[in-house]
Amino acid sequence: MRNSSRWQLRCLTVAVALATATAGVPAATAAEDTSSVRAWPGPEILGEPEAEAPQLDNTGIWKADPTQVCMSSAYREGEFLYQGCLWDDQGAGLDQDWPVNTLLKTYTYPTDPAYRSNAADLVELRTKPLQDATAFRVTYNTMTDPGLVATTIALGDSDKPLPAPHGANTVMPAQVFVTVHGTTADVVNAADGKKLGSAPVTVDKERRQVEVRVPHSAYDPTGRHDVRLAAAAGLWDRDNDRYLVPRLTADEQHPGGASADVVDPSAFFDVAFRYGEPMDSAWRDRLQKAALLEGDISRFHTDVDFTKLAEGVDDDMNNKPGGVPTHGYIQRIFPSHFELAQGRRQPGDPGAPPTGTFTQQGGLNLNLTDSSELSGQFGWACREDCVPDLAGRLQRYLIYVPDAPAPTGGYASLTWLPGYALTPNEQVAGEKDLFHAVGDRPGAPTAVIAVDGRGNDGWAYGQSGASTFETMADAARHYKLDATRRVISGFSSGGYSANKLALQFPEVFSKAFVCDGLDRAPSFPGLNGIGDTLPVDTITQHEPGSKLTPLLPSRRDQPVMEWAGANDDFIPYVITRERADAYARSDFYDYEFITWSGAAGEHLIQCNSGLWDVLTPWLGDGVGVPTPAHVTYVRNPLMDDARFGLVGDRSYWLSGINTRSTDGSLGTIDVFSKGFGVTDPTAQAQKTTVGATEGTTSPVNPYLREYRHLPTPQSATKANELVIDAKNIGAVTVDPKQAKVDCKAKLRVTSDGPVKVTLTGCGAAREFGAGTTVLDLVDLPLP
Repeated sequence: MRNSSRWQLRCLTVAVALATATAGVPAATAAEDTSSVRAWPGPEILGEPEAEAPQLDNTGIWKADPTQVCMSSAYREGEFLYQGCLWDDQGAGLDQDWPVNTLLKTYTYPTDPAYRSNAADLVELRTKPLQDATAFRVTYNTMTDPGLVATTIALGDSDKPLPAPHGANTVMPAQVFVTVHGTTADVVNAADGKKLGSAPVTVDKERRQVEVRVPHSAYDPTGRHDVRLAAAAGLWDRDNDRYLVPRLTADEQHPGGASADVVDPSAFFDVAFRYGEPMDSAWRDRLQKAALLEGDISRFHTDVDFTKLAEGVDDDMNNKPGGVPTHGYIQRIFPSHFELAQGRRQPGDPGAPPTGTFTQQGGLNLNLTDSSELSGQFGWACREDCVPDLAGRLQRYLIYVPDAPAPTGGYASLTWLPGYALTPNEQVAGEKDLFHAVGDRPGAPTAVIAVDGRGNDGWAYGQSGASTFETMADAARHYKLDATRRVISGFSSGGYSANKLALQFPEVFSKAFVCDGLDRAPSFPGLNGIGDTLPVDTITQHEPGSKLTPLLPSRRDQPVMEWAGANDDFIPYVITRERADAYARSDFYDYEFITWSGAAGEHLIQCNSGLWDVLTPWLGDGVGVPTPAHVTYVRNPLMDDARFGLVGDRSYWLSGINTRSTDGSLGTIDVFSKGFGVTDPTAQAQKTTVGATEGTTSPVNPYLREYRHLPTPQSATKANELVIDAKNIGAVTVDPKQAKVDCKAKLRVTSDGPVKVTLTGCGAAREFGAGTTVLDLVDLPLP
């Protein structure tokens, strides 16, 4: 198994970390809560060992680890491998921008759910020389039936492009064509179609892999330095022993999406060796779409050095064309812990969005039989058994790694959650984009990570939220990142999602940047000025408990910057202004609220026009508040997604925070530790300035800046005491070591009802009733 040794190492690392964390703490009794003793902050999913994905596993003769970097190649352990990407199996057509690409597709799969709208997604192709044959292994992202898909491999060169066999309606240079479909492969001379021999096929349906061995009698690359290799995948017509060719409209047995003015459309959905695909294409398939539209994929190929393979030379060709990049834009593939279904969401899958919902893969849902309610909204809270848009085990993200070397403690990181149905790649926009503006700052090099979020239409609920933390964890495994300097950010519905996760799990993120973010989920642009502000649902059916403003006290120790538009056309200013006023009313928020006007005040311009020089001074080096003396947390049980490792019941040195009521009502816990020997920062009045900056859309972009930055806390006499204020809280656990007290700490508890307080490692929980109670075992000042 590819990851077995990594899994064991990860488990050993967690075990050692747990042992270290509990060293020197008194042994716990059977009755006490030890939930805070964990090796990582935040949700459980963030610290889980790396998941296994069958598509990334090896068996039999195959040994090399995949690169897991889209459209890269490497020589590893005597194998040459090409890593394709995900969700780029969209065939021929025009490359559309958002939002057109959510409504108008190029190639579409047959409506039979067996195809999962993803059957020809070619994830990897690798080759390996054997004594009397050349082995190839094709890995697909989805495989419910190996007979539904085929791949043609082109070996060698020719003077001109030649027609691929089996009615593919596509040309490419080749000496030999090998077409593998189901459990069968044929090897033919590319020039005349003459059969050159048989090639045995092995199908591993579980791993979604097909192996074919081409005998040297048909084609022998031994000793050659530059064997031309190309490949493309499409759907197979078993009844007629040929490729299925897309029609104008798909039906149960035929693909659709063919251009009306193309007589013989290409049958291929996905082409290998597309090293030059631009990063600013939503699915990294702009060149593929254009080439397949012309029916000529000659440009997509590689040259394999079989002498390197024979000698077992390892070469990742780092930062070379076609190699594995280590800096700049890098699109990674990672295995998720979850797969409720393969491929993409299908109309009959569990958890259908309400009628009237726009989704990334399905467009506008008008199926009245799918749901009993009607709701105008972008995306939906896909939870529990709900199958998200990008359903499969493998997921992807985009990371920008600066050229500057990582500091000793690692790069700071900024994780970006795109808006509704946007992909990470749609944030790529040249040297003034977010990646460059944040990543390449002198003295503060920062890795910028953008997530796919299972379709970026799930509002950070369920697998959508879990995917953000899985992405962060994968990035941390492969790049040197500083876990104490993690900033979360996002735009529009992604701004809501970033805000939601920052408030659910504040100890994970040193800072939060919310770019024109909504306050309730889901939402519908333009109409949300009414629909999101009324006390009852009207136009949009909101997820219960999704409103964010009541959760803001959880941000006591997390600096925030928010952007909004005074003349915003998608998110009326009344929505974002509510949070600005909440920041101003309280005395403990460290915040900046930027209100743009003019062109920059428009939603689609504001966070996409190179205005980042207003962000970067505030962002600094990403350092937030160190372990705080005062923690406030608003417990919201309705946001929990326990199935996907998202339970918001921890904050810094507090854990096991549970509400007393069982109806989903909010609870608030506020704990001040005198063990730190500091006071709360002295509140300052909000300050206001005006400014303007240059952007890529408009040369002048005026803004109003409202802000308060808290001073450093003043020193105070240390005391072994915790001051606790609980509202609708039934239980809380304090880690005394992190809170800088011990088991004999004085507890001054004010509560509106019964509450259990546990100090980790200090015996059973202590119970308090309503009112104010002081439990003073021994009140000794700490040294």
